[in-house]
Amino acid sequence: MSNQKQLYLYPFEHANGFIDRTKSVFSALGFAIHPFKSIFRFGNIARRQSNWVVLNWYEDQPFRQGMSGLKRVAFILGFIVSLWTLRLFSAHIIWVRHNFKPHNTRSDNDFYRYIVRLMRYLSDRVITLEPTDILGTVVAKHPLYKEDEELIALQQRLSAASKQYRFLYFGSIKPYKRLDMLLHRWPKDKPLTIKGYCSDPRYTATLNNIIAERELQVNWENRFLSDDELETAVASTEYVILPHDDNAMISSGTFYMALSLGANVLCLDSVFARYKAEVFDFVKVISTTRLPEQLDNLEHVPSDKVIAQAMTHYSDRAVQSAWCAALATAEDNR
Repeated sequence: MSNQKQLYLYPFEHANGFIDRTKSVFSALGFAIHPFKSIFRFGNIARRQSNWVVLNWYEDQPFRQGMSGLKRVAFILGFIVSLWTLRLFSAHIIWVRHNFKPHNTRSDNDFYRYIVRLMRYLSDRVITLEPTDILGTVVAKHPLYKEDEELIALQQRLSAASKQYRFLYFGSIKPYKRLDMLLHRWPKDKPLTIKGYCSDPRYTATLNNIIAERELQVNWENRFLSDDELETAVASTEYVILPHDDNAMISSGTFYMALSLGANVLCLDSVFARYKAEVFDFVKVISTTRLPEQLDNLEHVPSDKVIAQAMTHYSDRAVQSAWCAALATAEDNR
């Protein structure tokens, strides 16, 4: 290999567009990017000083669904070995932490807490994509879901486009995202569109029961949507709803996709919501106790102005600059 810095990324491919956009950021910073699993080649021991590892959602891996018995035991053992041996192959290990709580287990799970402690110990830096007082991390920036040129073209197209949906909730549906709480309080006279798959049968039943018992005007498309389908829906929406638990998430891909496609954002009260509402006038903090009144008195910001504000803070250059500073801090830490 050349003297170019090598970056081993986990995951290397993902349905979430964040990974493709992150690859673009690292490429612009001069890294050659490889799948994470290829870091464990013997030759990388001699090249460890030029090797960087960036881990996203890696702490969730032992709790992934679809495995049981000896297969799960072998997978977990391999996971632990990968962490303890990683320093042999790379001198720079970055953990990008996206959530406070795991996706598929309880946060008070002793094994999960061990993994979090181990990853903090082995990482040069823990990086988050939003400021947080709890973790004491270095902060980078979440990329928008389209490059600047695409956003400018989209901005022009959406300036005169009509909207198909008034209120939209989208993305994978999990209990920590608090959709059940939102449905318990959602006004009966307001239509709500939900687009996203729930893999938990019990939680699916819970949501459907709330919708039926309260006789809500909810249209739930409970399936995986293609990227094109999702982009079309969000670009055709006035308000995207973000009801996430303040103690569960650090950053939200839903929020950045909404920005990228010109939708206003309604957030249930949280530190994240209040911070974003101070920066952007298209972000509104809503309360379940005053929801009918608030939904009746919304002031919509046009899509082209949403994208303009988003690009002011999260342009390609701004995101690259933030990541460059975060990685430099990690390098200095060693």
